[in-house]
Amino acid sequence: ALPKERIYKCICLPAVSKHEGVCLVTPKSADGKLLPLFRSLGGVVEATDEDQMSAMMVPSALMGNMYGMLKQSRDWLMKNGGTDMAQSDASYLVGRMFWGMMQDAERRCQEDDAFEELIAEQTPGGLNEQALQNWSDLGAFRDLDKVQDALFDRITGKTDGSLRTEDK
Repeated sequence: ALPKERIYKCICLPAVSKHEGVCLVTPKSADGKLLPLFRSLGGVVEATDEDQMSAMMVPSALMGNMYGMLKQSRDWLMKNGGTDMAQSDASYLVGRMFWGMMQDAERRCQEDDAFEELIAEQTPGGLNEQALQNWSDLGAFRDLDKVQDALFDRITGKTDGSLRTEDK
């Protein structure tokens, strides 16, 4: 049997297959020998323990939400952009726009306040600031926390991951 200090738990997200994702691993590597392998797959974040690893798994479960948002934006564009708009053009536009935004976030993701600063860069009184305020006023960020809490409860075995009745 392997000694406990040589056993690791690793979760690699699908983008790792293209060397563009991130690997989650626990426990932290004492000798660092595995880190170059994980970095070559796109990146690595070491969790100090299983509890931290469970929390780190939650954002990985938001992939479907992100694709749903892209689809919703595309569908809205198709409905409001004129009858001659091809679905492929709308998908391309939305996908490339979001890709540009994600590149900004990725380039700065190792800075502590990067996301706060990217939010603060929105033009005062502009459309992006308005969209952010409307999103907040609708409770979307609060609801995202509820979704993440439910996912965390599922990952940690507390519930089946469904929203609590009072959260619906």
